[in-house]
Amino acid sequence: MPPMPRDKIPIYHQTHPADLATIEALKLEGLQPADCQRVAALFNLRSHNREHLCGLYRRSDAVTLRVKENA
Repeated sequence: MPPMPRDKIPIYHQTHPADLATIEALKLEGLQPADCQRVAALFNLRSHNREHLCGLYRRSDAVTLRVKENA
């Protein structure tokens, strides 16, 4: 599947739909994005004099978090 043009990716500011989550939020739920899962939207959070942009993934497409084994 070709990548979605950046101008077609939804961008949410300050809040986002509950079915979307950051990688960090997925990890807290024991999930991670699937290998081929693409960013569903971008999340722009502004606070004081800082701005943070991150990707949001669909929880319904996420898979169980794999634990890395020490070699």
